[in-house]
Amino acid sequence: MTGPIAFARTLRALDADSFRISNLVLLLAIALLAGWIWWLFEAGVPQYEDAIDVRVETNRFVATFPARVLEHVRPGQSATLKLDGAVVPAKLSALAIDAASGQVQAILLPATEQPPPGAANAAASVEVERVSPVTLLRRAIGGANR
Repeated sequence: MTGPIAFARTLRALDADSFRISNLVLLLAIALLAGWIWWLFEAGVPQYEDAIDVRVETNRFVATFPARVLEHVRPGQSATLKLDGAVVPAKLSALAIDAASGQVQAILLPATEQPPPGAANAAASVEVERVSPVTLLRRAIGGANR
């Protein structure tokens, strides 16, 4: 086969191929990449602070948090109590600073009408902020302070 004949066959094959499927797949990949980039910069990933200690009292819980949460928590904020495996929504009622240890004492009131029964194991957590995945990535590699 000579050069001009092979070239003519190549041109006919290219003319017969519309690239419709290839273009559709490329458009789908670009849309998927754009959606992922949008999520990377705009999604809010909740960051929680766990209590060091939770004391069970009558109709309320007293949780001790590290001092660094003081700038992120406020009365009326939502919290989560974990009582012997059961998750109970709660609200922060009041905050106080323990002068001796510098830790933050928070009074948590269960959001349910009936107070939960006394629990042997109690844990509490509070959502302190929502950040984008890019911010989490920057913090992980040391590019941003907490």
